Amino acid sequence: MYHAGDSEHYQRKLKNENFNAKEFVQQLCKNLDNAQDLYSMRKVVEGIKQTNSSDLQQNVYLNYDQFIETSKEITYLEAEVYKLGHLLTEQKALISALTDPDQTGFNKSDARDSSGPLTDQDLSLTSLVELVQGAAVLQDVPDRKIIHSGVITELKDDEEREVRIFLLNDCVMSAVPTKSAWMSESYKMCDLLELKNVTITEGKATFTGNLTFRITQYPANTFTYKAQNEQVKREWVSLIKQAQQDCKETPSNSEDATSMACSPGGSDIEGTTAEEKRRKNLQLERLQELPEHLDVCIAQRNFDDAVRRIRNAKQALNELEQTSNAELKGRIDKRIRQLTDMLVDVNMGAGMYAYGKASKKPVKHLIMLDKVIQATALFLRNKSLTLKMTLRRIKMEGTMTLYIRKLSQAFFNTVAVVGVEFQSVFSATNTSCLPAYVSWVESELCIFTEMFSRQVFPQGSVLGHGVAGECVAIAMTHALQLNENGLDFRFLLFRLLHSEISSTLQRNHIQIIEAIQLRAKEEKWKMVYMKRADLTRLEELLGFYNVDIKKYCVTTTKDEEVTLGLMLCNSVLSFVRSFHSYLLDAKKMYNPRVKKQLIASTRSCLTNQHFALSVAMVDTEDEQNKSILSSSKIFYNRAFIPAVVAFLESQVFMQPVSELRAVIEQVKVEML
Repeated sequence: MYHAGDSEHYQRKLKNENFNAKEFVQQLCKNLDNAQDLYSMRKVVEGIKQTNSSDLQQNVYLNYDQFIETSKEITYLEAEVYKLGHLLTEQKALISALTDPDQTGFNKSDARDSSGPLTDQDLSLTSLVELVQGAAVLQDVPDRKIIHSGVITELKDDEEREVRIFLLNDCVMSAVPTKSAWMSESYKMCDLLELKNVTITEGKATFTGNLTFRITQYPANTFTYKAQNEQVKREWVSLIKQAQQDCKETPSNSEDATSMACSPGGSDIEGTTAEEKRRKNLQLERLQELPEHLDVCIAQRNFDDAVRRIRNAKQALNELEQTSNAELKGRIDKRIRQLTDMLVDVNMGAGMYAYGKASKKPVKHLIMLDKVIQATALFLRNKSLTLKMTLRRIKMEGTMTLYIRKLSQAFFNTVAVVGVEFQSVFSATNTSCLPAYVSWVESELCIFTEMFSRQVFPQGSVLGHGVAGECVAIAMTHALQLNENGLDFRFLLFRLLHSEISSTLQRNHIQIIEAIQLRAKEEKWKMVYMKRADLTRLEELLGFYNVDIKKYCVTTTKDEEVTLGLMLCNSVLSFVRSFHSYLLDAKKMYNPRVKKQLIASTRSCLTNQHFALSVAMVDTEDEQNKSILSSSKIFYNRAFIPAVVAFLESQVFMQPVSELRAVIEQVKVEML
């Protein structure tokens, strides 16, 4: 007799590392004497189960609370590690500046801006990129150095704001302070001006005093700044002018102009050359600003403007000398790659919701950027999503043939429309993109055949005769729509469905053979009586093979009623009906891959039925039954078999078949 106090003992056994469930149950069963002991043991096990369940639940809650606390600690530690990394970067930059004063472009004795917490020596180009958001573009040009930086007041639209100016050896950058959770001091870039394209002037005495200076950029961008005092203003103006002087090219252009002026007609040539040179310089200045404009367009997802600027830039680069625009072309190519990735990623993020212009615009932009491969991949992927959603909307309602008709119509209509749209979209490209479309159709056709096979050829079940063939015929009929695009994928559809079609024909063949054997055992070999409607349907069936059955009909009186009788046994008529359905199914699913199988199956069925009739003629002793058997054998051997062979040769195989004609010759010999 077991009690609830034994639960602790069994619980210790269950928690043992070497616990064996089979041995534990065997040991328990040895000690059980009656039903009462079994009931007591059940209570003990249920108690252990409830205890373990409550303990497990408490552990889950406890672990969940610890997980939340640990996540908070991890987040806090990540923030601390980020701050520590930033401090280490600043210390490294400071040490580098102290050991190598030339890294920043000036000596330690240079003036320092009292309003900025970081000195110029503290800043290297790497630390500047970390300090200012959007300053990563500064790394595109090698050997850039920071000359001077400081906080100054910007006057804009009668308003004042504090900005920090960074003077580099070839450009000037302004940035406004922003808040950051990870850094004590951070900025966001506002303007980036090339020193070659700007002029600097000192402000006149106005209500703001004489502490202002202006930086003017072509064509009409003017930036006005106000210094803290006269000394700071003079320092900024002199440093900017000195940096401009250092950026100027060697005076080779003036020598060229002088040589041209000394030649005959020099004044006209000089004017034309100067105008052309001025135009090229203007183009080059605009191209220098293009990467920054592209960064803004990509950040704002203004893809239309970005593509337009890139196309104009490519045309301008072709007109300029290759030696002067190699570096600029590399910067622009980098933005083109970023824009291409952005176009693809944005469209992928839209997923199935990218319809209409939302899916066509990125493709158009990629084509304009000469990214035809990416454009075709993006276009076809969008169409795959559209096609997948269209097929998912088709519900299994009504008969199987109705569902397959809807499925095939939706699939092949969509594929045909995609083909027309594909040709219209990519017709202007210089490369041939049709192989990509053909490959896409093949992959989508594989998905279609999987859905088709799951419904028409389900595993473990058999559809009725004629259903599978009718479904295959519907799919093949709709596949003809692709011929309008010059494509015929019926051979591919047959190849993908070959295994299912072959197994279906084999399964139907086995069913016919088993039915022949079963009828041969149960058949009584007597005359068949039928109604006028049944006889009419049988005449229509045999009329399909041009076989006349009227000469086998007799009128008899049965139960004082006039009925129609056939001098044929029921076994032959049942075989004719089932084999007719088999042949119609085979005709609809026929392709050269199943030719040998269909010939072998047909020969096997015809031979087995002939053998069954021959055996029955020998075993039957009743004279009346023998007459019915003789009439059935004559009908089967002399009328039905030749008609079936002629039907297969003329409407299925489209050529004579020696194996089937051998069956005709064989039964003729036996009839003699």
